Amino acid sequence: MESILHYLYQYVKFGKFTTVFLVVIGAVIVLKLLLKPRLMIPKRALLISILLLGLFLRIGWLSYSAHTPMTEWKTGHMLENDWINVHAIELAEHGTWFHGPNGLPSGRRPIGYPMFLALFYKILGPRLAVAWSLNLLLYGVTILFLFGIARRLFDDNVALITALLFAIYPMSIYSIKLLTDEHLFLPVWYGGLYLLIRMLDGRKVPLDWLWLGIIFGYATMIRTHPIFMPFVVGLAFWLMKRPVKEVVAKAILVALVMNLVNLPWVIRNYRAWGVPVLYTATGSFIYAQVNSTATPEGGGHIPLEGEPDYSPELDTAIKSGNEGVIHQISNRLMKQWIFQHPRQFLELGPSRLLDFMCFNRKSGVWAIWHQYYPGSFDPEKPLPENLRQFFEESAFAFYYVLFFSWILGMILLVSRWKTIPVVTQMGLLLLGSCFLFWFMEHMVIYPDRKYRFPLEPLMLISASYFFLYFSCPAVIHTIIKEISKKRQLKKQILPDAGN
Repeated sequence: MESILHYLYQYVKFGKFTTVFLVVIGAVIVLKLLLKPRLMIPKRALLISILLLGLFLRIGWLSYSAHTPMTEWKTGHMLENDWINVHAIELAEHGTWFHGPNGLPSGRRPIGYPMFLALFYKILGPRLAVAWSLNLLLYGVTILFLFGIARRLFDDNVALITALLFAIYPMSIYSIKLLTDEHLFLPVWYGGLYLLIRMLDGRKVPLDWLWLGIIFGYATMIRTHPIFMPFVVGLAFWLMKRPVKEVVAKAILVALVMNLVNLPWVIRNYRAWGVPVLYTATGSFIYAQVNSTATPEGGGHIPLEGEPDYSPELDTAIKSGNEGVIHQISNRLMKQWIFQHPRQFLELGPSRLLDFMCFNRKSGVWAIWHQYYPGSFDPEKPLPENLRQFFEESAFAFYYVLFFSWILGMILLVSRWKTIPVVTQMGLLLLGSCFLFWFMEHMVIYPDRKYRFPLEPLMLISASYFFLYFSCPAVIHTIIKEISKKRQLKKQILPDAGN
């Protein structure tokens, strides 16, 4: 409990980011009061302008950043940005399916984005300009789906604010030069969520379970987090008041299709290691963070001989180099540790989640250090320390404002729950379930804040609702009027109480 309180304390400390948050809120209110209630610019033109603004900022970062992903296996430090590019090139030019630098089959990488990239490398050639152009295209698709989700849940105004915030979101801008799964994962996952929300709004989709299974199956092939989507689909049909049998059947069918999409990869893994591995062979990486050596920040290692929880079986598997067997044993040991140490896990898990969602400077800005580590950028164009600090502080401050606006937006929505449309209620419950499952996963998974990024644009929706509501002159007038009424009532009551 002491550990949980330690991480919770970080959320209530006041600092310069608190000042930034208050200044932003004040600026939003003043801008709304100064501007006309209705802008005369058509909504479509505003959306296009916002999209182009984001495109301009990302092209600017592409031009500025001196980062270049590696194109072949090299000794020394290589991050996933390099792994993805090498895998895509090998797949496009040689048909090599995800082998490591030692030539043995690798199961560490989710294969969706490298396969997508390899397809275009095959057609247009393995040039980095192709990858960066694809990232810009995927940004455009993402902002359209994000706008569509916000619009279906609320209205054009909330949707436009959401799109604007995403267009200028520092982490999205900084990451545009990285070859990272999130560029493809966001539009695919958001596309599936948008389709589900359209269905909540009455849209009829023939063979809905098939299309949802394909979309979420591919999303899981890109980033394994959304393995929980069959439960979310079941929730969606339950909210639509479908019969229980249909709810269960749709969830099962979506789960089956999701796994069918990944079946070729499962077969490849079985042939390589002789054991079934559904998505990625990352059990050892996860188990290293879920045992008696683990800390909430992600510190920990697989127990060594002489340490608690040491497993000779796992040690033998690691020495064999069989990634599939290592994965299988690690997963079993992780579950075993959780069941044998429930109290320790119930302290580790929430502490890890609090650290995962926090805005402290613990690990820097992942999109910056992924680009500027030794050997990954032009040494003649280093990132000056003052600029690095500016870029990082901008990202921290933006997320701080986003986090608390998201929290306040959710509080506001709960307080006005009975007044919002039923479709909005259902859509919010749907997104809320995604957050809940994601949080449950990250009570176990290494708390790398890169894995938080897919949630952040969805948080912008609630934050935008908060900005719009509290910047409305009518609302401000009502709040002032209510405060004035309470003061007058208090003045009337106090003299009577004295008599």
